Amino acid sequence: MKRLLSVVFVSLLLCSMLFAAGSKESTTQAQGVEQDTSYSGTVMLYSSTGEDVILALKGAFEARYPNVKLDYYSATSGKCVTKLSTEFQTNSVTCDVAWLADPSAMIKLKADNHLVQYFSPYAEKMDAKFKDADGYYTGARLLIMGITYSTIACSDAEAPYDYLDLLKDNFKGQIVMSDPTGSGSTKALVYALSNNPKYGWSYFEKLAAMGTELQSSSGAVNNAVAAGSYKIAFGVDYNTKNLMDQGSPLGWHDTTDIVAVPCPIGIPTGAPHEELAKLLYDFILDPNGGQQILTQKNIAPVVDGVKLPEEMLTASEIAEKALPIDWKDLAVVSNNLLDKFNSYFKK
Repeated sequence: MKRLLSVVFVSLLLCSMLFAAGSKESTTQAQGVEQDTSYSGTVMLYSSTGEDVILALKGAFEARYPNVKLDYYSATSGKCVTKLSTEFQTNSVTCDVAWLADPSAMIKLKADNHLVQYFSPYAEKMDAKFKDADGYYTGARLLIMGITYSTIACSDAEAPYDYLDLLKDNFKGQIVMSDPTGSGSTKALVYALSNNPKYGWSYFEKLAAMGTELQSSSGAVNNAVAAGSYKIAFGVDYNTKNLMDQGSPLGWHDTTDIVAVPCPIGIPTGAPHEELAKLLYDFILDPNGGQQILTQKNIAPVVDGVKLPEEMLTASEIAEKALPIDWKDLAVVSNNLLDKFNSYFKK
């Protein structure tokens, strides 16, 4: 009887151990996702990135860190900065990571001592064009300007790959672009081209003379081109490609000279959960984490080592081809730049 009870006891113990091992395995490898349960709490992200992108990141982040909840505030860069400014003034910061579209906004936050210095290991080999040398912010996604064209009004063969080809007679009255007064990406394009000897301000003077029209946003630009009202636009890569995936009559050409905007992330001073902020920061820059999620939304990664969709350029290729932009200088000369542009387009 004692021997029988011993056998039963040992059997139950083995079953218990096997069950525990199985539970541990499901904790660390649930649904094929390697999990880390050593972190817990809530981390808050303020972001101008599209909400569909944030939701995809949230799902992947919480799958990897099941004890951490990712909350977010989704708005334009301007609204995110305004909200942050109010929190700085009242010493009530709730944001752990800020992810903006405009590098100049991060430059100002750094100048005002509102950012925490953090050197992410994933940013170590990132091209210097895409990060702050002092470690206060780094690009987290790349917004690429290029040529959006209407497949209704323009063939793939007619649509150019070079910005200079937009000056050809067949595009008179057929070009549209978002107003750089409200579009940070277009403002970056105007800065990059006007400061390049290949183009200069004479390029924009010629564009204006050709009857190039302005729209309030990239969304309005895409709608106008998709309707066939214009053949060509100065477009934004992921906006155009996402619409193409949905069946919109648009086409896309990467240009010979690339204008790339590194949309930056940073940790605000006073962030209530700084450890979790760094965890999220790293996840967003991880080639196998947030960067991989971005490519599924047609957004170019800012680091190498990401499995890319067909025809998407690597971060290194973009850095090599990208026209130089001095973001600090752009922040200083922004008003003069817009005044000069408006003198051609808003007479």
